[in-house]
Amino acid sequence: MSYLKRGACEARLTLESPWARALREALEPDNAHAPEGIRVTCKANRAGLYCEIRAECRDSRGILRLRNTIDDLIENAKAALEALEASSGPET
Repeated sequence: MSYLKRGACEARLTLESPWARALREALEPDNAHAPEGIRVTCKANRAGLYCEIRAECRDSRGILRLRNTIDDLIENAKAALEALEASSGPET
């Protein structure tokens, strides 16, 4: 459990996938340019991808930025996962 400063929010996303490391690399450019007041950190291991999103949530705009960042992260992960799966060819 982590402790946040007052006016801060945190969300954690976990995705179990054999492509976790490749997904982390695919998401890194977007995460590095997160909106002001938001920090996205993703780590990967053999079991999955783990992302932590922290934001300043002093007002409703901050909470909406957090939600939009989470939505973007999920959409980008989905697109990257689909591309990785398509590039690996059919399952045998």
